[in-house]
Amino acid sequence: MPTIRVDDVDVPAEERTFLPKLEALAPGYDFQITVREAEWVPRAVEHIRVFFEDHKTFTGVVGGYLLKTIGEIFKAWAIDRLKRAPHNTEKLIIYGPDNKPVKVITIKADSIDE
Repeated sequence: MPTIRVDDVDVPAEERTFLPKLEALAPGYDFQITVREAEWVPRAVEHIRVFFEDHKTFTGVVGGYLLKTIGEIFKAWAIDRLKRAPHNTEKLIIYGPDNKPVKVITIKADSIDE
């Protein structure tokens, strides 16, 4: 079963709803939560990291579909979150199996940067 890890420790505990939205993506994936994977980020940036653990999961059409779908789920989550915290920045980084970033999305109240 392919593994997708999520690190969302920079998001307040009561707002950590991104992982349940991803779990609805596909029952064939093993989703795990990571307490801390990367560097410290200032509190004003709510930073979510998604890690693909398996090369087979992240190839061709499947990888493209996952990137697009996770990006869309994140955008909807971030826009909803920014309604309650409009001065924050929501940032998603998706890492490939080699732990290198493959997609970065940054959302502020007035802009989306991919």
